[in-house]
Amino acid sequence: MKSKILLSLLLSGSITCFAQGYKDGIEYYKVSEFDNAKELLERNLNDASTNKSEAFYYLGCVALENGNTAAAKDYFQKGQSAGSCQLNLVGLGQIELKAGNKKAAEENFSLAIKNSPKKDAKILVAIARAYYEVDGVKYAKEIADYIKKARKNNKVEADTPILEGDMAAAEDKTGDAQGMYDEAISYDPTKSEPYVKYARALFKVSPQQAISRLQDLLQQNPTSALAQRELAEKYYENDQWTKAAEQYGEYIKNPNHFKQDEVRYASLLFYGKKYQESLDLARQIEASLPATDKNVFYMKRLELYNLVAMENWAGADEAAKALFAMNVPAGAKFEVKDYTDYADALKKLGRTQEALALRVKAYEANPDKLDLLKDLSDGYSDAEDYVNSAKYYQMFVDKGDYKTNDLFVLSKKYFYVAAYDSVPESKAVAVANALKYVDMVNEKMADNVRMQILVNLHKAKVLQVSEVDKKEGKAVDTYKKVLELLDQDPANLADRKDDYILAYNYLANYYFATGDKETMKGYYIKWLEADPGNDALRKYVEGLSK
Repeated sequence: MKSKILLSLLLSGSITCFAQGYKDGIEYYKVSEFDNAKELLERNLNDASTNKSEAFYYLGCVALENGNTAAAKDYFQKGQSAGSCQLNLVGLGQIELKAGNKKAAEENFSLAIKNSPKKDAKILVAIARAYYEVDGVKYAKEIADYIKKARKNNKVEADTPILEGDMAAAEDKTGDAQGMYDEAISYDPTKSEPYVKYARALFKVSPQQAISRLQDLLQQNPTSALAQRELAEKYYENDQWTKAAEQYGEYIKNPNHFKQDEVRYASLLFYGKKYQESLDLARQIEASLPATDKNVFYMKRLELYNLVAMENWAGADEAAKALFAMNVPAGAKFEVKDYTDYADALKKLGRTQEALALRVKAYEANPDKLDLLKDLSDGYSDAEDYVNSAKYYQMFVDKGDYKTNDLFVLSKKYFYVAAYDSVPESKAVAVANALKYVDMVNEKMADNVRMQILVNLHKAKVLQVSEVDKKEGKAVDTYKKVLELLDQDPANLADRKDDYILAYNYLANYYFATGDKETMKGYYIKWLEADPGNDALRKYVEGLSK
């Protein structure tokens, strides 16, 4: 994606070639992103290139959308005083109309028309929209009249079909709305609003077509922060991670980007496996923020994830300590991955018990994440704590959301308990559980020969480990069944050679222990046939024949 040189520029705000200034704020307002609109309008209000009269109008519109009529009126009045943007009179008229003072509203509307250039369709459309915003049903005639006048005064004014498109969209007439937005684009291909509205309406039905429309917009208006961000967002929403990251990288070079989008970009770099770049950006973002900002928490988390992905275990340890020492901001919590990534780092550092304790915490904090029980079980297996390994896998199975293979795994977990437990009572319990679950698998897989071989081979091992004396022969019948199953396919002589050897070994030794030398000899010969390269076995078998 982007080089380290680019990353050094991300937060500087010194790039000016992209700047649209306050106009970006207007674009955000027109697509109903009011908080973003307000931020950009205020950010750019005192720039030399800003038309303050126009900027105040849109700040007033934002205030109206937020239900703050008093603030809206103040902005519109400031706009009137600041310059010649007659839209402020339209805004004041809308306030009067909303208050039920239609006559006063119409006076403001008339004055706005009078003070505007002749045949200014934009003012007429703005008045129509003011009526629509107050009550589209009550003032349907007025709206229609002003739209008609606007179309008469300027047949190619893009604002007119945009308003008609918005009205159609509000009635769920998506096709009509898209047609109107298309018309607007044909009148002004550089205008962001109709592209964005069209793409948003289309995205659920055809994401790629919506994206294509936004790509067209970006070609026409390459400096628009809205165009850049909207395309990045749609890539993201469509799970096109690499393209989303690339587009965000371009977008955040624009001075009118938002801080939260830097956070999104850093995350996308991580998901795109650009770990060092993601780490560098996360650290830059963190350094630029006050300690109380909630994004500090998220950037510290991202630092941990990147360091683990880079297998920097010591660095991950330090990052995790910093993360878990924080006060969790409102609306956030420690996630499963926070615990498990830290646990992975500690395991690699040889701190096995600390790692296991973290995995326990992860499950306790997220008891609905049943796979954590499996992770815990595997962790205890790695630590050769087979009792706890079986315990946590049993907890997983007991939750009921298991597959047949999970029963097989659980039986194996109990097998290891039995194999390493020297206490007869607890060993017997482990053996009983191992047999219980392997028999359940056996029953469920009765028609699957491959699984029958695996299951019976495992069962034989369980029975074998339960023996105190070889003469008991608990596994004889099961090993014989394994051989019967293996013999069903001649290819198994090569493919499953070790299984044959294991069965012959057990049976030969059993018959040796019980004194049945003839049967013993037969199994030793079969063993040698399966393992002809075993010279020691060959010499032993030859000795039996003398």
